[in-house]
Amino acid sequence: MVKSFRFLWRYLKEYYIRLFVTCILVCLSSVVILVAPKIYGSIIDDIDLYKVDMRLLIVPLSIVLLTYVGRALFLYVYRYNTELISQNVMIKIREDMYKNLGKLDFHFYDHNRTGDLMTKMTADVDMVRHFVAYTMFELIRLGAIFICSAIYMVTLNAKLALILLAVVPIIGYISFKLVGKAHPKFTETRRAFSFLNTIVEENIAGNRVVKAFASEDYEMEKFHVGNIRFKKSQMDLADIWAKYIPPLDMIASLFTVFLILFGGIMAIGGMGSGITIGDILQFSMLLWTIEMPTRQVGWLISEATRCAASIERIREILDAKPDIENGENFIVKDKLQGKIEFRKVNFSYGKDPILSDINLSVKPGQTVALVGPTGSGKSSLINLICRFYDATDGEVLLDDTNIKLIDLKVLRRSISTAMQDIFLFSDTIEENIAYGNPDISHEQVIKVAKIADADNFIHDLPDDYDTIIGERGVGLSGGQKQRIALARALLNDPSILILDDTTSSVDMQTEHEIHKMLGEYLGGRTTIIIAHRISAVRHADQIFVLSDGQIIEHGTHDELIERPREEAYYRSVYENQYGDFDNFYKGGDDNGQK
Repeated sequence: MVKSFRFLWRYLKEYYIRLFVTCILVCLSSVVILVAPKIYGSIIDDIDLYKVDMRLLIVPLSIVLLTYVGRALFLYVYRYNTELISQNVMIKIREDMYKNLGKLDFHFYDHNRTGDLMTKMTADVDMVRHFVAYTMFELIRLGAIFICSAIYMVTLNAKLALILLAVVPIIGYISFKLVGKAHPKFTETRRAFSFLNTIVEENIAGNRVVKAFASEDYEMEKFHVGNIRFKKSQMDLADIWAKYIPPLDMIASLFTVFLILFGGIMAIGGMGSGITIGDILQFSMLLWTIEMPTRQVGWLISEATRCAASIERIREILDAKPDIENGENFIVKDKLQGKIEFRKVNFSYGKDPILSDINLSVKPGQTVALVGPTGSGKSSLINLICRFYDATDGEVLLDDTNIKLIDLKVLRRSISTAMQDIFLFSDTIEENIAYGNPDISHEQVIKVAKIADADNFIHDLPDDYDTIIGERGVGLSGGQKQRIALARALLNDPSILILDDTTSSVDMQTEHEIHKMLGEYLGGRTTIIIAHRISAVRHADQIFVLSDGQIIEHGTHDELIERPREEAYYRSVYENQYGDFDNFYKGGDDNGQK
């Protein structure tokens, strides 16, 4: 817990002046409540029951009233300040988390679920806000009340005060045990809540898949398991409170018993120390200032422990470091030319080898195709070019420079990728195409939409380019989403364009039109095409065929289909798609006609 609150101080120290003022106000609001018992006790001891002069009560009661008004003002300013500080801390923590999430690479997101990250960004940060706004200053307030009241009691009658305060060490011991037991349980509770949140988030995001496979019962069972886990963590926590809170409450009740017993004995002259009725009244009025912190200590510990558990989870994001970063002597270039070279590159994900001994070279402006069965390593090879991951062995070179020495921003701005897994934002068509280029003109958006063969269907939508699409492109067909993603990639004017199975969801005629338009656009740009259709790659300058993470064939379309059938993956795919015809036309249009 100490580390957690040391971390919190990093955000609080910026407001140290306001914190100091607030603490002073908290202490003042605690001290002024001791004025009333003192005045009431003096009135009881000094008043003459047989000659009551009401004018003598006006001054002391006016003072009491003023202390209540002053305390109310102190509390107002103190509450406003605490909320202001907590909101500022919450915003700063959340912004730091979001900023670091933006820096983290694919490896981090491969091992962290969206629902869990969302819980940390929302519920855990709000728990910290609540602690700063209320619990932290409540600890100070109740502590100040307890200390001031204890000092006042000692000055009033040291013997009776020490008798009443004798139970405080017992409270401290029980509280210490409570913290040790509760902290790990709170951590598990937060994790169980995140797990449950993840299940809900995935179920909502994947509701179409769930319904398509009629898997509602399976998802309900999975949710039930998460719900039971959360319930168990809560019950384990409740079991701890049931064991520790009642003793604390019972000990708090002893204050009243001790006051009546020992105070009464003293009042009648016992125990060698006389005490007045006014003193007894003051002690009875001060008793709640001792009981209240004692009764609330369990709840305050609970809130502090919850906060510590949330801080630990928040730090899992803030302390995470990206695997992919700029080196110490990175090179900043205006733009890449587009030359690509792999030299004996191996890549493993964990213990699983993905790519083995990859050697290839691409000249600037060339169009290169990657072909191979699913899982052969095509997308992994692309990820190395974009430096989403680093090669395990070997070198990836761009413009004859090791990719690790190139500034990441320059690298990724020079490369545009139309991903296989398309993500579209819940925004207008135009904003999705112009993503990353907010200052781009409407005419340029239309231009790339036409190249991607998206302009026609966009004009058929209700609000044209201002049509708002659903999350992840809900409401659009697969082919329409692919064409919007392609237009978005083209708009960056990249040196290297990567098309990862970009036309797999469109018909052959649309694909033919897209590639025809791309042919005019791609002049001078290095283009890498990943595709399963031969029609999408047959005109490439080079075709690399991958299988089990290795390049097994390399050449042009004409060269590859000349290879013997029993040795050639590419030729077998070609014949499966077009038919096994002897002397089939090589190099004509997609219909195989001269």
